[in-house]
Amino acid sequence: MVTKGDKILIVFILISAVLIFAGFQAYGFGGGKTYAVIEVNGQPFQKISLGQGGPKLQVKVPGVLGESIVEVDKDKVRMLYSPCPDKDCERQGWASRPGQMLVCLPNRVVVKIQSDRAQNDLDAVSF
Repeated sequence: MVTKGDKILIVFILISAVLIFAGFQAYGFGGGKTYAVIEVNGQPFQKISLGQGGPKLQVKVPGVLGESIVEVDKDKVRMLYSPCPDKDCERQGWASRPGQMLVCLPNRVVVKIQSDRAQNDLDAVSF
């Protein structure tokens, strides 16, 4: 049997959960400056600052198969065009959070989203 006190407690827990979830969505975990780092064949090609005041541009990246086009829109980045046969990299969509990556294996182009506050520590180690 659910009492009036139980209902108040359930409503309080639900409201608290929604507020905590909204807070994490709005402010995230990281903070700090975010960058899109473009690499070709494992070598750094270009580093672009992302954010609300970030640039809106298209970067032509010379890959192994041909020229890829990476589109930067202020705080997010995507692979607009790639000469690879499957176009999986184009279907990955936009990336904007530190840790996300856009990868075109056939053309050997990688776009990493990095933060200056993010640590490069391992998530876990298994033996």
